[in-house]
Formats: sequence, structure tokens, C-alpha cells
Amino acid sequence: MAVILVAVMILAHGVVVNTSAANPQQREIAVLQDTLRPTIEVWNISRSAYEGEPFTAWADVRDLASGVRNVSLIVQDSALNRTEYELLHNGSYYVASINRLQFNRSHELWISAFDMANNSATTYHLTVNLIESTYTPVDPWVTMPTVVSSSLALMAMVICLAAVYNKRRAWDEQFEPTETVPDEG
Repeated sequence: MAVILVAVMILAHGVVVNTSAANPQQREIAVLQDTLRPTIEVWNISRSAYEGEPFTAWADVRDLASGVRNVSLIVQDSALNRTEYELLHNGSYYVASINRLQFNRSHELWISAFDMANNSATTYHLTVNLIESTYTPVDPWVTMPTVVSSSLALMAMVICLAAVYNKRRAWDEQFEPTETVPDEG
């Protein structure tokens, strides 16, 4: 029974059993503590998050020492609202289906993982901007007739003014007094 208990402790808690060289009957038990944080190999979200639709978040998280306790997707929006979604293990990855993000906000997303020894790891942040653009594209089929007709009207007005100016100048030149030089005689 004691052997089974020691074996369970070795597997569960990383217990190492050493024997003394001087006295092989004397055994020491040393406990190794897990100080390594879990490893988040890779993670991502589905493209639909960027389109304001429900999306999937997944992560490949491992901890060989004590095992993974939980993995979460953290979402913090520009109004500093913070939501945590637990990712469940599906045999390969930790996965969760997430409702769509709120429009007219920017969102920071990252993964947080804890192992059984309460060591934690976090990832880099992804930014998802769901701010609607106030830019209205110009429809050329609506604006072109207005632009062309106003340009033609302006051109006709300039031509008319130039013709009137030219006639007036010719008229003024026709009746302009000529200078005569007095005779010196």
C-alpha cells in the first residue's frame, strides 16, 4: 500500500525518491515544486470576429510538469469593459465559441493560462476594431451629371464674358482719340 501511495505522489506531484549510498535502507523524499508556467504554443481567432460576427477562439496550451488548470480568452474593449471566456479542451486545442463583439468599439484580445501549480502565462494582444467608418463613398453615376453640367455652364459663361470683353475693347479702341503732334512751324 505504501508503494502505491509513493507512486501516486511521484506521478502527481513530482516526488523524487533517493537512496543513501551509506545506508540503502534509508530513503529520502524530496519534493520538486513546479515553477514553470504553461506554454501557449499558438493561438488565434476566426476571421468573422473582424466582421462583427460570432467567432471561434482557440489555443494550443501545454504544461508537462503539473498540467493545465484553465485557459481563457480575455476581451477588453475601449470602454475598459473586460470579459473572460473559458476555453475548453477538445482533445487537441482549447476552444470556445464567442458571441460577436460590440460595434463602435476597439477590442483587445489575449489568452491567459494557469497550470495546476497556479503558474500563469499570457499571450500578445490582438486588436479588433469594429468602429464604423463615417466615410461615404462617392457614386460617380450620381455626381458625374452634376459636375459635368456645372463645368459646361461655367465654361459657357467664361466664353461669353471673354467675347463681351473683346467687343468692348475693340469698340474702345475704335473711338479712342489719337494723339497728334503739334506742328512746329
